[in-house]
Amino acid sequence: QNAYPNTAHLALRLGAEQHPRVPNRVYRLRGIKVKIPHNATVDLATGRITYSGTFDGSFKTDKEWTTDPAWILYDVLSNDRYGCNIAETSLNKFTFKSVSEYCGELVDDGLGGQEPRFSLNVNITQRQAAFDLVNDLCSVMRVMPFYNAGSISISQDSPKSSTFLFTNASVTEEGFTYTGSSLKTRHTVINVSYFDMETQDIDVETVEADAATQAKYGVVIKNINSFGTTSRGQASRFGKWFLYNEQNTGESVAFTTTIDAGVTVRCGDIIEISDSLKAGVRRGGKIKSASGTTITLDDFSNTDIPVLTAAPTLSCMLPDNTIETKNITNISDNVLTIQSAF
Repeated sequence: QNAYPNTAHLALRLGAEQHPRVPNRVYRLRGIKVKIPHNATVDLATGRITYSGTFDGSFKTDKEWTTDPAWILYDVLSNDRYGCNIAETSLNKFTFKSVSEYCGELVDDGLGGQEPRFSLNVNITQRQAAFDLVNDLCSVMRVMPFYNAGSISISQDSPKSSTFLFTNASVTEEGFTYTGSSLKTRHTVINVSYFDMETQDIDVETVEADAATQAKYGVVIKNINSFGTTSRGQASRFGKWFLYNEQNTGESVAFTTTIDAGVTVRCGDIIEISDSLKAGVRRGGKIKSASGTTITLDDFSNTDIPVLTAAPTLSCMLPDNTIETKNITNISDNVLTIQSAF
């Protein structure tokens, strides 16, 4: 009979002659095994997951150990003993698989080798609020969790195409409101704490902005604890990402849109904005009608369209929310002719 259910335990027998005192013991654990996709292979040296073939939404019969933060998060959300007990039917497995692929891509480790972009190595030994734990796990792989249709969804900060184009014609009369961040919040030195597996202690990786940026904003230090990180390279990449965001995304925009656009855009989506007030000219609106290569605009008199010699293009959002761009070959009042049909 198992006297310690759901617990891994280990016993050592040591001779008192060689060890007059109880020796200190240090163990390196791989941790809990989790579900992984049927077409996944785990590298036991790093815990990285690679895929072959097409994922059909099913998992392997036996669970496996991995450092892939996407499937660790999936396990925490779905497990009914130590997790959130969310039904797996409410979790989008294909989103997790896409996030996992981005996490497992090999990148420069800063020491002349390569390592997975994101790995998670952590011992969760105490009970804590589910919301806090989920956010900590998501922070490892630049993922934002959000509540959607009665369940938890995730969106990763990774390269992707825009999903929607907003113009003055698709927002209310108030238009777009822009807000900048304070210069005092632009950090130029990032100290990232991580757990060094060699020294078995907390180490700090420092990332600094270039001299010109420090001369502009001064030396503004930010200390960050990198949750579950045991790689110096990953800690360095996290600091560089944080530094880049603060230096290049200092402005936010707010607007009110119609329900047809609101239900389409999700948290984490990339959008484009064509604001006539900021651009100084009206370059975006709605299509009044379309037939083949002939496009009729909603308001031609107030729309600034470059001359044909400037090789103008027309970008249009299609019914599946993808944006397609075509060359304009002819302009006749409010009717444009494009090179080929959308």
